[in-house]
Amino acid sequence: MNKLKIYIAVIAVALVLFQGCDGLLDVEPQQSVDSEDAISTAEDVKSVLIGAYDAMGDGDLYGGWIQMTGDLLASEGNSSFVGTFFGPREIANKNQLYDNGQLTSTWVEAYNTINITNNVLANLDLLDGADVAIVEGEAKLIRGMMYFELVRLFAAPYEAGQENSQPGIPIILEPTDLITEANNIGRSSVEEVYDRIINDLTDAKDFLPISNAVYGNSMVASAVLSRVYLQQGEYEDARDESSRVIEEGNYSLARTNEIGGSDYAAAFNNASNTPEDIFAMQNTNQDGTNSFVTFYAEDSRGDIVISQDHLDEYEADDDRLNLFYTVGGDIFTGKWDELPNSEIDADNNVSLIRLAEMYLTRAEANYRLGEDEGDTPLNDLNRIRERVNLPEYLLPTDFDLDDILRERKLELMFEGNLLHDLKRTQSDVGSRPYDDPKLVLPIPRRDLEVNPNLCQNPSYSGTQC
Repeated sequence: MNKLKIYIAVIAVALVLFQGCDGLLDVEPQQSVDSEDAISTAEDVKSVLIGAYDAMGDGDLYGGWIQMTGDLLASEGNSSFVGTFFGPREIANKNQLYDNGQLTSTWVEAYNTINITNNVLANLDLLDGADVAIVEGEAKLIRGMMYFELVRLFAAPYEAGQENSQPGIPIILEPTDLITEANNIGRSSVEEVYDRIINDLTDAKDFLPISNAVYGNSMVASAVLSRVYLQQGEYEDARDESSRVIEEGNYSLARTNEIGGSDYAAAFNNASNTPEDIFAMQNTNQDGTNSFVTFYAEDSRGDIVISQDHLDEYEADDDRLNLFYTVGGDIFTGKWDELPNSEIDADNNVSLIRLAEMYLTRAEANYRLGEDEGDTPLNDLNRIRERVNLPEYLLPTDFDLDDILRERKLELMFEGNLLHDLKRTQSDVGSRPYDDPKLVLPIPRRDLEVNPNLCQNPSYSGTQC
């Protein structure tokens, strides 16, 4: 990106850069953008947009740590963090402090990504024709996804049917090129943040084409919207968005991978997208990060080990069990492993949204609604079970909501979904209730110190909201 000379200013809520898993490197914050470095052409805008994709794939974001942070918070009874990195270990033990390096890094990098998208959106007038809608749609898709992950991790859970006036996160909609007191933005409510997320994702859905190569498209926006609506308990909307993705027909459950093996294994550890991937972070030997491999794979660090209690949740013939393996008495998941082709010097792609999730979302939403729009819960659930060698349910009375939720857990395990599913269903997270304050991350210390309009989540140091 030789055209991308613009300094992506660090917004007032994030004035430090994070280096590694355990240390913070203080830097002098840049206070302005030189005029010679400003975006001035259509190619500049497109280059900055590519920079947003690159930023969201950072190891501390969708390169792994957004998802693994949720998994560590929901790890009790499922997995353990046995590594030496202090930040992740705090999160796994639910004793994270507000100066925790790992969570600070995720917060900083997410807001940096948002600022990149805001720079894109502020310069749409430099574009012509169809490029305007596509670029705007992609930028809003990325921004909406970042706000969704931030509010789920750093704010109390959304409560279906309630006002949701609890503090959310700061909403920044303009690019930061000069850091002043005006940049000291307070926390919008959870309801306001969700409204912004839905606005951004709906625009993305409407503006983007059905297919857009490896970039975000209209189907990706619908898939993310299905997650948002499900989190809110808006089951009809969640069902409709997931069904839209399914019925479009662009995706199918993966059946083969680069080294053969089971049908379920085909969805993982691939150098390129599978037919099942609705959206994935692309990794090559030039760029990209897969922190899952670093921390889950035994032959890498192997810092996250799986509990026998978790394996005991599967039915005996469940093909998903074949992805687990034991080394030295420790159990590891094979969902995240080194690429099977040793000639490729790159991490495998990070799958963010798979078609299997859309079937499970539609099944759950239709079951709750007592409807069969798109297809019956019976058929959708059986599609998932058939692939993993489990007997199909014969009648709708053969299963209930708990069976659907269990299928969802086991299908999507170690992909960053469990914590949020437990919160939205108001289920215990291990020995903790779903609304335990330690299942919400603290607002980072540095941001509280530089922004007097920020307030802290319950149970953490700093001025309380």
